[in-house]
Amino acid sequence: MSLVLRKLTLSDELAFLAGAKCWDGQPLYWYTFDWKPEGSYIDMLEKLDRDSKGIDLAPGRVPATMLYGFVEDKIVGRLHVRHCLNDELTRRGGNIGYAVSPEFRGRSYATQMMAQGIDFCRDLNMKKILVTCADTNIASWKIIEKFGGVLENKFLDEKDGQTIRRYWI
Repeated sequence: MSLVLRKLTLSDELAFLAGAKCWDGQPLYWYTFDWKPEGSYIDMLEKLDRDSKGIDLAPGRVPATMLYGFVEDKIVGRLHVRHCLNDELTRRGGNIGYAVSPEFRGRSYATQMMAQGIDFCRDLNMKKILVTCADTNIASWKIIEKFGGVLENKFLDEKDGQTIRRYWI
């Protein structure tokens, strides 16, 4: 099935809420950074719009766009594009971060999201795109390498004890 990567709209609220349920038992940041179960969907959309325009950013945040991967009427994952890098994102995080809901993994959706995410970055005139992932996340680093990612280095992140791979596309 073909995936469409795009911003959320007002009419996506039911799909968004259904997508959130696919992450039960996992940290919510794998799906969203800005919505809480007790929160307003409309307020989240407004925050996402401000973030993409770089308005009223929290300390340490950069302009960023959250995109969701839709297959028919279901959200299968999300891709977050940071428009520029600060010191922390240059170390870990990079320009693109993505996640696919556990029930939709293994169907090439992450690959499709990455392809469209790279196009989105190019539309923002990014010449180089930094993508990082855990060394243990073999599926992720294979996708990054498929799109020409060149491993710059690996380092031990003392915050969580993981070895992180840093790639430039």
